[in-house]
Amino acid sequence: MGLLPRRGLATGERIIDEAHSAYNHIVIAESDEFRTMYFVVDGTYYIESRLDLRRPLALDLDYTRTMMAGFLVRPEIESLLMIGMGGGTLANYLFRQIPGLEVDAVDIDADVIRLARAHFEVPDDPRYRTHAADGRVFVEQSPKDKRWDMVILDAFRGVFVPFHLKTREYYATLLAHLDREGVVVANLHNATPMYPHDRVTFDAVFPGGYAFYAESSRQTSYVATASARRLGAYDLRANAAKVQERFAFDVMGLAARWYLGADYDASVAVLRDDFPEGATPKGAERHNVRCEGDDCPYRMR
Repeated sequence: MGLLPRRGLATGERIIDEAHSAYNHIVIAESDEFRTMYFVVDGTYYIESRLDLRRPLALDLDYTRTMMAGFLVRPEIESLLMIGMGGGTLANYLFRQIPGLEVDAVDIDADVIRLARAHFEVPDDPRYRTHAADGRVFVEQSPKDKRWDMVILDAFRGVFVPFHLKTREYYATLLAHLDREGVVVANLHNATPMYPHDRVTFDAVFPGGYAFYAESSRQTSYVATASARRLGAYDLRANAAKVQERFAFDVMGLAARWYLGADYDASVAVLRDDFPEGATPKGAERHNVRCEGDDCPYRMR
């Protein structure tokens, strides 16, 4: 999710499909130029995915291009786990750009997957697997020897990520399922009170990490690594040159948006599960239901 929310459809848009699921009010809208998946919360339309109908293989949203920063750290991958599928923009793009890529795209909402397949050109291929499941439960129930080269975290519900998908325990589970040179790429809002907690929680689990600012939005793509080997600016630029032909945007410019400065308070609390070990399904269910005000478990008190 990368653009500012709005109180209704954009000028020229019309609704072409809609669903009210147990988790979301999903609206698919189309203009002459774009097809957009919205999650509607209390009358506010949050953009989850957008397809440029003139250039269907392009990464249209600013933050999706920034999330390609994972390839500056791990330029070659064979397997991808996508947590928070939405319209499938990122997974679709990478599946088409990387020959032989194995994709597991996970979304808790079966209606999101159904609408993505109907309207966002999700490939019909045995190497592209979609799973209607909670992103935490899916990983915990995967075989212990299952490994992915890259994990992308983008499981937003409106402006929030459910709390159980942000904790030290979850990140430790992801690390255990990464290839030894694997990376986790997280879409973070760097202007929210949760951002410092997100960063210190990643720091508490992963041996290394790299932060990249988006071009124009308040997004940070954070690339957490299973490897303790530290890359410098020249390494990132060399990897950018390796993958530039794969991506139809300025990857070298993306490498230049890596920043070393501390833009968060490192003394804040690490996020920890608020349910006992082994109780993920029940804990996840509580965090996945809609809530309001101070009762929201994913809001810091």
